[in-house]
Amino acid sequence: MTILGWTEQAFIHFLLVTLRITGLLTTAPVFQSRSLPSLVRVGLVFAISLVLTPVIPGAVGVPSLPVLGLLGLQEILAGLVMGFMVNMALAAVQVAGQLIDVPMGFGMVNVLDPQTGIRMPVIGQLQQIIALWVFLLVDGHHVLLRALVESYRLLPVGGTPFFLRGTALVVKGFSSMFLLGFTIALPIVGVLFLTSIGLGILVRLIPQVNVFMVGYPLKILIGFILLWLSMAVFCRWFAGYLSGSGEIWRELLRLMSVIGKGQ
Repeated sequence: MTILGWTEQAFIHFLLVTLRITGLLTTAPVFQSRSLPSLVRVGLVFAISLVLTPVIPGAVGVPSLPVLGLLGLQEILAGLVMGFMVNMALAAVQVAGQLIDVPMGFGMVNVLDPQTGIRMPVIGQLQQIIALWVFLLVDGHHVLLRALVESYRLLPVGGTPFFLRGTALVVKGFSSMFLLGFTIALPIVGVLFLTSIGLGILVRLIPQVNVFMVGYPLKILIGFILLWLSMAVFCRWFAGYLSGSGEIWRELLRLMSVIGKGQ
């Protein structure tokens, strides 16, 4: 059946599917980048919607316009939450970079992030770019679309309102972002902290040493060496975290299941 031959119920179904995809692409990594033209993003939304609508079950009966508005808001929120949860994994890497920036002496050196249009420290920017590369290399954008399709099974289109369900998991995911960022940054921050203690002991033993002239270049050098040594381990771990069977997707689908079933 062509679009012109759709019934009112079929068009409402297409509209609700489109709203969830719109919310997802608004907050998901890569798709939410300011470098992606708005026309391309709109085209992706309608292309994905046209492909998914015929295969997504569900017959939506809307008795009134306010109910349709409520269902539309629900679908947008579902997409926003999905994209936000995935984006928090990359935000955790950025937080780790910002934590590393301070002891290295780069805390006040900010650069413009073309993805978000905000300023951030250089190491945080570097970590985020690497995380985004890893996300693309493991086909995270493809897995994200598969998770989107699965979400329609766990949270059907036009289901009962869910605004209060799953809030605890979203808050837990937000707090886990900071814990994950701290865990990533802890080895390097710990070594730099021990370096500062060593420099303090050196100054006590040899007061003639100018700690500022020696300390800043030394901590920058040690920080870059540690980043280089840990990069292979970080990329391997993060690739597993974002792969098709990675933890991030299990948590995302668990959230959709909780929201859809209220368990």
